[in-house]
Amino acid sequence: MRLLLLVFLLLMPMHAHAAGLLRDAEVEHTLRMFTNPILEAADIEPKTVRIFIVNDPAINAFVAGGLNIFIHTGLILNAKTPDMLIGVIAHETGHISGAHLSQLSAASEQASIGAILSTIVGAATVAAGGGQAGGAIISAGQNTSLRNILSYVRGNEQQADQAAVTFLDKIGISPKGMLDMFEVLRRGENKLGGTGDPYLKTHPLSSERIAVMRGAVSASRFAPSDTPKDYVRLHNRMVAKLFAFLKDPSETLQQYPESDTSEAALLARAVAYFRAADFAKARTAIDALIAHSPDAFSYDLKGQIMFESGRVDDAINAYETGLKLLPDNSLMLTDLSKCLIAKEDKALLPAAIARLEKSARLDDTNSQTFRQLAVAYGSLDKIGESNMALAREAALNNSPEETLHYAKLAQKTLSNQSPAWLQSADLITEAKRLLKEEEKSILPF
Repeated sequence: MRLLLLVFLLLMPMHAHAAGLLRDAEVEHTLRMFTNPILEAADIEPKTVRIFIVNDPAINAFVAGGLNIFIHTGLILNAKTPDMLIGVIAHETGHISGAHLSQLSAASEQASIGAILSTIVGAATVAAGGGQAGGAIISAGQNTSLRNILSYVRGNEQQADQAAVTFLDKIGISPKGMLDMFEVLRRGENKLGGTGDPYLKTHPLSSERIAVMRGAVSASRFAPSDTPKDYVRLHNRMVAKLFAFLKDPSETLQQYPESDTSEAALLARAVAYFRAADFAKARTAIDALIAHSPDAFSYDLKGQIMFESGRVDDAINAYETGLKLLPDNSLMLTDLSKCLIAKEDKALLPAAIARLEKSARLDDTNSQTFRQLAVAYGSLDKIGESNMALAREAALNNSPEETLHYAKLAQKTLSNQSPAWLQSADLITEAKRLLKEEEKSILPF
C-alpha cells in the first residue's frame, strides 16, 4: 500500500493506541462555528472541508487526505480559551490555503476516513520511535517516503503561521491565542528534553515560532477581549462535555462541583452522573441544564441519557424537540432513528429510514447511520438495501473485503442499473482496487 496520506502535525506525535474518531453533535457544531469564518477568510467554501475529532490526548491537529481537518481531543481540552483553538484551526487552514497537500503530491487521493486513520496510526508510531509496530502498517520503504514528506512539511510551517495571522485579522480575532498555544507546546517540548529524530520533526522549534508570534500580537489591531462572547460560552460547554465523557466521573464532579451553577458545570455533571449509571441524578441534572439552556444540544444529551437508561419514549421526545430546533443535524437524525428502530414496531421503520437517508445525505461519514439503515431495511425484508448499507458501513470502516462481500450480495437483489445498484458497482470497483494494493504491499519472507 503506498502512502495515501499527507499529514501536517501541530507538534507532538500521536499515540497509535489512542487513535479513533469521536462523534458528537454539539462538539462538531462548535468546531464548525469556529472554523467556517476562517475558511471564508481564506476564500475556501466551508462545505468542502470536513472536520473530524480524534480521540487522543496529544495536543495535535492536522489536515489529511484532501480537505479534512482532524482535531485531537487533547488539543481541545488544553485550549483554555476559544482563541487558542481558533488559532490552531487558522494554522491548519493555512496549509489548505497554501495548497501544501497538492504540492507534496500531484496524486493526493481522497482516501476513506478509515484508510486515513490507519495510515495516521502507522505514521505516528514510526515518528514516535516505534519502528517495529509502525512497520506493521507502513512498510520500510514508506518510512523513507514519510521522512521526505516531513522534511518538505517543515518548510511550510512558517507560511501556515503567517497565513493564520492574516485570516485571524480578517475575522477580528487577536493572534494572542496562537501565542498562548505555542507556549503550551514549548512547555511540552521542554518536558521531552527537545529530543527526537530531526528528520521527523514536522515544525520549527517552538521558540522560533513564539518569537514571530509575539511580533504578530504586538502588531495586531485586536485584543483577546474582542473575541465574540458567545464563542466563550460554546467553548466552555464543549470542553466540559469532552472532559466529562473522557475523564472518570469522580474527576468530573471534582472539577465541576455542585457549588458551580454555570451552564458548563450543569452539562458536565449531567454527563458524570450518566456515566456513573446514576440515572436519577443524571435526569435531574439534564433537566436543570435544559431549564438554563433549552437548546438543541441540551435536548440531544437528554436523548442519549434517556435512551441508555432504558426510557426510549422519553429519548424520542427529546430528540424530536432537538430536531425542531436544529432540523438538519445528521447525528441527531441518526440517534432519533436508532430510538425508533429500538421500539421494534414495523410501523415506525419507514420514518426511521427516511431520517437515516436524510442523515446520510447530510453526512456520509458516519458508519452508524449505515448500520442503522441495515437493521431497518433488514427488518422490512429489503435485503438488497440492507446489504448495500452494510457495504457502505464497511467502506467507511476501511474493510475492503467486507465491502466487496456485501456490495456483491446487494447486487443480487437490487434492480439492475438502479441508482443503488450503480453505487454498489462503484463500491465493488473501489474495494477491488484497495485489495490489489494490499496484495502488492505484502513483502516475501
